[in-house]
Amino acid sequence: MDYIIDTTKENEINLAPATVYEEVIQNLYFLYSSTEHDVPLDRELGLDGTYIDRPIETAKALITADIYDKTEEYEPRAEIVSIEFKADYERGVLKPIVEVEINGGYENEEYTG
Repeated sequence: MDYIIDTTKENEINLAPATVYEEVIQNLYFLYSSTEHDVPLDRELGLDGTYIDRPIETAKALITADIYDKTEEYEPRAEIVSIEFKADYERGVLKPIVEVEINGGYENEEYTG
């Protein structure tokens, strides 16, 4: 089953996710909506900000590569199916919308962390 992580919408933080599925989706939302160097105890967490002030198409390519790399590093339980972007050309804002699939039998497994 595929799940959509839409960074154009606000997401509430759930400090006690009921399933591994909820945990993975929340982790990915935080990863994709954060910028490197903004998370105090893990400065590498988040997307690289070097694409800022680049042409939109160049930024899309850089973000796409970064999303694949960071997903593999920080949330290997998920596999990317597709990546789309919502762009506000007037304000220069580019937000990823990522479709993922949870690997293995994690979808209905209870969270034990």
